[in-house]
Amino acid sequence: MSRSLEERVQQLEDERELRDLLARYSFNADLGRTKEYSELYTDDGAIDLRDMGLERYEGKDSILKDFISAPAAADVAGRSFHHAAPTVFHIDGDDATGEGFSMLLHLADDGSMAVVHANYSHWTFRREGGEWKIVERDIRLIGSPEASTMFRKSVR
Repeated sequence: MSRSLEERVQQLEDERELRDLLARYSFNADLGRTKEYSELYTDDGAIDLRDMGLERYEGKDSILKDFISAPAAADVAGRSFHHAAPTVFHIDGDDATGEGFSMLLHLADDGSMAVVHANYSHWTFRREGGEWKIVERDIRLIGSPEASTMFRKSVR
């Protein structure tokens, strides 16, 4: 069954808003805008960084206090560049998921730029009060067994 013009336009608007959300996510992280970064998450939001030797941070307050404001994140603020490859979105009303690759580049003291990590991300989003928010981001390093498992689950 074909979708109406209104449904197709809504799909495009949702995708544009989700891409904008991910752009703000990267800019806020890169520029050290910790409060703005954490505000992109739902109150019960989570980021899972266990594959990178860190933790799973649950709740917007923990993401702000324990992750993005931590010394390691503060150390790279203003000297990092998150590059997110195109994300494929699966939207169902006010809920959505996304899958894609990203990498983090960091400017070293000697002026060289290095890839800190490259990863696969699985995102979960929810529209709250008319605005898309991040419910969860699961990050798995490229080449890890965990990334391969996530890939197999998400391939349609």
